[in-house]
Amino acid sequence: MNDFDFTGTHVLCDISAVAPELIENDDHVLKAVLRGIEASGATLCGTQSKKFEPLGVTAVFVLSESHVSVHTYPERCSLFVDAFTCGTTCDPERIVHEVLRALGPCETRTSVIHRGTPARSLTSVVGAL
Repeated sequence: MNDFDFTGTHVLCDISAVAPELIENDDHVLKAVLRGIEASGATLCGTQSKKFEPLGVTAVFVLSESHVSVHTYPERCSLFVDAFTCGTTCDPERIVHEVLRALGPCETRTSVIHRGTPARSLTSVVGAL
């Protein structure tokens, strides 16, 4: 498998029971995502975020390899984090791990989905059309 095969890893994490002083600090959460992106080996292309009043943030981090999104719900001490990377050069699980490390003790539900089709299977699918 090479770096450009049609493959990817998607990590979905639902996080709850976060300490209020941490989930209410948007910069703390966003900096944790940035540290995770760096640790994962991914390449950050840009960020778009929206801060809500009185609290909360939604942010999307565009990567050369795909994207990361975070949606906080401070009133519920919860957030969602999705990290998807294409290819095999970086590890999106490290992104989520860094966010969890920054949030301290909390409850999580994480799913890892391996996406894509090996080249030989893609060819057979196209040939069947």
